[in-house]
Amino acid sequence: MDVEDFSDLNRETLGYDKSNSFAIIIGLAFMVIFRFIGYLASKPPKASAVGKSSLCVVVLGDIGRSPRMLLHARSALDAGWRVDVIGYKGSSLPEDLESHPSIQFHFVKELPRVSESMPRVLYYMFAPLKAIVLAWRLFYVAMFKVTAPEVYIVQNPPSIPTLHVMQTVNWLKQRHLVIDWHNYGSSMVAQRLGENSILTKIVSKYEGLWGYKATVHVSVSRAMARELLYKFDKRGKVITLYDRAPENFRQLDVAEIHDFHKDLKLEKLVQEQSLNRTFLPTIGANQTLFTEKSASARSAFRADRPILIVSSTSWTADEDFQMLLDAAKQYDNESKTKAKGPTNEFPKLLFVITGKGPLKQHYEEIISKMALENVVFITTWLSAEDYPLLLDSPARCIGSADLGVSLHTSTSGVDLPMKVVDMFGCGLPVCAFNYPALSELVVDKSNGLVFENATELKSQLVQLFRGFPLAAPEKQKQLQDMRIVIAKTFQTTRWEQNWNWTLLPLLRNLDKTWSDSQMFAENPVRGLTPRYDDPAPEEDDQEEDDEYVEDEAEVEE
Repeated sequence: MDVEDFSDLNRETLGYDKSNSFAIIIGLAFMVIFRFIGYLASKPPKASAVGKSSLCVVVLGDIGRSPRMLLHARSALDAGWRVDVIGYKGSSLPEDLESHPSIQFHFVKELPRVSESMPRVLYYMFAPLKAIVLAWRLFYVAMFKVTAPEVYIVQNPPSIPTLHVMQTVNWLKQRHLVIDWHNYGSSMVAQRLGENSILTKIVSKYEGLWGYKATVHVSVSRAMARELLYKFDKRGKVITLYDRAPENFRQLDVAEIHDFHKDLKLEKLVQEQSLNRTFLPTIGANQTLFTEKSASARSAFRADRPILIVSSTSWTADEDFQMLLDAAKQYDNESKTKAKGPTNEFPKLLFVITGKGPLKQHYEEIISKMALENVVFITTWLSAEDYPLLLDSPARCIGSADLGVSLHTSTSGVDLPMKVVDMFGCGLPVCAFNYPALSELVVDKSNGLVFENATELKSQLVQLFRGFPLAAPEKQKQLQDMRIVIAKTFQTTRWEQNWNWTLLPLLRNLDKTWSDSQMFAENPVRGLTPRYDDPAPEEDDQEEDDEYVEDEAEVEE
């Protein structure tokens, strides 16, 4: 075979073409240019931060209403890291973070929210345009405004455009990426548009592609960790970091509750938002709606006070607020028909609902038309300092609620409600809507009660509060027993400890964390749970599998 024939053979077998060479050169040129941009964007840290490890927290949402991501930032600061935070400027930020010398906030300009009432056709047109604009804004801030962090901690959802933008920035700057999976973006889209919607499928594919690889995948529940590891085969270290309340969440004594309600004056909100003029008791000079102070300056609960029940909601479709309204109406009807004799065994219930969201005005209109005698709802958005005051706060550690209610239904079935974490941090028992992963947080008849419809919730309200000793709530055995369980279990580990034990060691050795995760990907072992499609283990491997089961049992305990 001569040289010409040999050249022809190469062209035929290898598919050689000058146009292919040109495309390869162009591709390499773009790679060099992008990497050079990444090099230019990786500016050295400020002189004041030299010697500190650096971390960037990314949440494409209201930073002030992203408590878990702010806790990441606070924990990193406590560990001596320099922190950048990227997100929307909305609610007020905690003062201790805003004034901290080692943290810098970078705000992305928010675009108008897609209205819940927008026709689906317009939604399909507006959503992609919004994603493109947000992608550019996020890329610009993360690439050029943030100095070179060692690791990005990115909240998901929202997945679009967060994941692909931060994966690109991370590749250009050659850093490490941590994805904190709060939920799945695809499940949230599916709730509105349906599982078979084209947009739902696009988001699902997008989330799988751009969320596939990270140095660490952080989940909020073990059920989610199992899905990330076995169902979605995520590449990287998969861990569970449970939400926990900070150290300064606690239950208050009566004197602290009295001083707090002297300042908060919930009775004014009741007067402004309710037409029920017989609901409020007479409030004297040394009295609040819930407490009174005697001549000896001793504070005590009033015998004619209402029960204070709190709930926080995002006023979206994934929380069925109508269920709470129906339960309240049923309680009111039962209290009117069964309350006979000189004493009323059914106390009045005051529901304080906090939060912002698209359906708030809709439900406020419904509430305003409800003619209830023994139940009142007030809906208000308290400041970052005042909301925790009502719920045993991180700001001044003041709290006063008798019960918490969670209506969180979970679009994915594997996330956990942050509001319950806050309540447990304050030693507050809850009634929570039941779904598959909830048992990792709320254990029925132990630290709370679970319900699946309005009638069950009403029955629990009657069970807990009929004949309730208002002046001596500690005598209500079921509620008191729940508080004891919460104190002995949930409150023994706070966020700071959990973060330092679970995530900090991985962040301090990111290269090893990544290499270890790659070894696991090549040679996976049984850990959280076996794959359902795995063949039955050989006899020689049975003893090893039993050891894994025993280890998992120890972790669960």
